[in-house]
Amino acid sequence: MKLIKAARGTKDIWGEDAVKYSYISKVAQEIFESYGYTYIKTPIFEETDLFKRGIGEGTDVVEKEMYTFLDRGGRSLTLRPENTASIVRAYLENSMYGKEDVTKVYYNGSMFRYERPQAGRQREFNQIGVEVLGEASPILDAEVIAMSYSLLEKLGIEDLEVHINSVGTNASRSKYREKLLNFLNPLKEELCEDCRMRMEKNPLRVLDCKVDRCKELTANAPSIIDSLSDDERNHYETLKKYLTIFGVKFVEDPKLVRGLDYYSSTVYEIVTNKLGAQGTVLGGGRYDNLLKQLGDKDIPAVGFAAGVERMMLLLENYPKNNPDVYVAWLGDNVQETALKVTNILRSNKIKTHVDFNSKGMKSHMKKAGKLDVNYCIIIGEEEMAKDVVILKDFNARTQEEMTLEKAIEKINNVK
Repeated sequence: MKLIKAARGTKDIWGEDAVKYSYISKVAQEIFESYGYTYIKTPIFEETDLFKRGIGEGTDVVEKEMYTFLDRGGRSLTLRPENTASIVRAYLENSMYGKEDVTKVYYNGSMFRYERPQAGRQREFNQIGVEVLGEASPILDAEVIAMSYSLLEKLGIEDLEVHINSVGTNASRSKYREKLLNFLNPLKEELCEDCRMRMEKNPLRVLDCKVDRCKELTANAPSIIDSLSDDERNHYETLKKYLTIFGVKFVEDPKLVRGLDYYSSTVYEIVTNKLGAQGTVLGGGRYDNLLKQLGDKDIPAVGFAAGVERMMLLLENYPKNNPDVYVAWLGDNVQETALKVTNILRSNKIKTHVDFNSKGMKSHMKKAGKLDVNYCIIIGEEEMAKDVVILKDFNARTQEEMTLEKAIEKINNVK
């Protein structure tokens, strides 16, 4: 019988990868909640029109990468390719704007895009991110960028660069669009087929092309910064000022436009040279027009998303999820006592492993070594009769007979 395997572009997360995933999620939750964010979970699929209207029909995501299907009722549904549109939908549908002035949420979950699978980039991938709705200040933009950078710092990920830009409002982008088309038209036949299509729908998308030849041709494209209004330029300058105050070094990247149409004003990415051509670890920005597009609400918003698989590739130092203690019991009459001891250890927040089958001491020590525990508690018939245990400390290379209470105290003091 043929073995059924995971679908192409999907991947089981287990073993050391699962430990990394759990650690990244835990650190992100701690950082986000320290900034006052609360958790939100949205459905894994939505009405297709949400993403067409929210992300933009001219984007690669909508045109080429969405997993869209008809349900049994004939409704067009799509597995979420990103979570910002879903969170905006939840924000509007649940009238969160009427319950609080500013809504600050974070999320963690699977997204889906039909792309060519490669290292750190799967068709089902996981994102951790935040969204803030109801505040327009550029200081918030700087704080969000600083918070995202501190997440990567906390994870020990190094050799990172923060790239920033401003894509302005619809009015300034219209002005810039004309300048950009004047620049691109003489080059049109040399651009890739996708970029020629982008010129018709959204010329700014040409600047986001990953094809080397297109990058070369657009190297001297006009900067959108020159088309910003005074208010937009002040927003951008204030952003830079507060990034400096928050201690975040940054690079101004006039060709950074991000891959989704809903962005306005601030956009940014944190990139590394350790992941090849697909070097973006985290990115986001401001999307003040999206709530107008989806719910006719003039409410500003900003956020970011980070690829968990990419962070996992860059994660080097993280706490292993090994047990603290291995309980070795000798003799069939000792099993019940050993399991009671195990329960007591766990109730004292000590991660404990116990085998249910009888073994000799050599086999116990081999298993303890494989689990890389710090301690082994040994219980034989003699120890059970005396109501004591033997605590073996692998790091100190000591072995001592003591009460279970004393052993727990010693283990927890070292932890």
